[in-house]
Amino acid sequence: MKSYNCYFILIGMASMFFFQCQSKIDKGVSNDTPSFLIDNKEILPFEECVSGIKFIPLSAPEDTLINLSGNVYDLVIKDKIYYANKSFKDLSIHSFDLNGNHLRSWNKKGSGPGEYPSIHGIIIEGNNLFINTGRGNLLKYSLPEFDYLSEIKLAENNFVPSVSKSAEDSWLISTEITGNGREKLFQVINPETNRTKELPILSLPYSGELNEGVIAATNNGKLLNFGLSDTIYLYQEDTVTAFLSLNFGSKGISAEDHELEGYAFMEKILLSQNYAFNSGLIDYSDGILKLMIYGIDKSNNFNQEDLSTFPFYDVFIQPDTGMKKITKSLTDVRNSSYSKDGYFYQVMQYEDWQRALDNSYFGKYEEQLLQCIEKLPDEEDPIILKYTVAF
Repeated sequence: MKSYNCYFILIGMASMFFFQCQSKIDKGVSNDTPSFLIDNKEILPFEECVSGIKFIPLSAPEDTLINLSGNVYDLVIKDKIYYANKSFKDLSIHSFDLNGNHLRSWNKKGSGPGEYPSIHGIIIEGNNLFINTGRGNLLKYSLPEFDYLSEIKLAENNFVPSVSKSAEDSWLISTEITGNGREKLFQVINPETNRTKELPILSLPYSGELNEGVIAATNNGKLLNFGLSDTIYLYQEDTVTAFLSLNFGSKGISAEDHELEGYAFMEKILLSQNYAFNSGLIDYSDGILKLMIYGIDKSNNFNQEDLSTFPFYDVFIQPDTGMKKITKSLTDVRNSSYSKDGYFYQVMQYEDWQRALDNSYFGKYEEQLLQCIEKLPDEEDPIILKYTVAF
């Protein structure tokens, strides 16, 4: 990432901390809500967190102009792999079999009927593909033909970060934060009846600088998370409850730190790496929760102009047993995790897997990665990391 982009991210993150103590959300949290201490005493190498791993190369067909590389993408795992390039210069969607063999590619970038001006996310439901344009609507297409079917209007918001199917006739969405106050982040919308229900979860000021609202599906509901929140929420049967809470121990922010302003605050709270917080990213697979947390331990090669050096950690929690595992994240807050049938999936671009090799990130699994790299006709093509977590 260019240095000026990192600078603005740092400024935004510093601003977020300034209000956290005053605006801490505890609605719905009780003595019965499981609490998990997140500290650096339980950090493990990645290879000790997983019980099975597979590297899946995604390769574009030869003699085509298909470009799979990029830093902005979305991934959906069903009976096929669906990979969307969200870069405005591209906006292509590709399907692969579960071994990474290319099947089809589509592109209807544009502003005309049946075309999409942007891709903020894709959703696969049965034989239908939905594109979240990020502009308060979904565009529905058939699979595998990619014929345009209809537009679904969800909200008047200029930006809708996350969308998930809530029921047969309704959608759960997160909404854009428009100011610096506490705002309701999630809504359930029935497009046919125009019924909207706001959920009683309030943002923190500047939460949107990280993630305004992220949704993860479980077997019986939806987990809701957002940047800087110490609580993960569960939406189930039209009710919101606290699912679990996070305790950062000695790395929590003290009240006197909030007296600081501007760069002095940023330098002490963020650049010092002395504080930890929830990035807002969340995933869930087969009873295991995955979060990305900043600052659990310090990064020895921290460079404020390079997000890949920031101290982001993947935290895996098994709520039913109270067990957790923590490992250094390979990627940063720009990259989401994906899941299916007990497996987690992570897209690795060239710079990700090269960094993994430089740092021996995969340990005993490194030889598998090298064999996968040899199968890539173009080293700029992405590799999908697939793994299960061992508890």
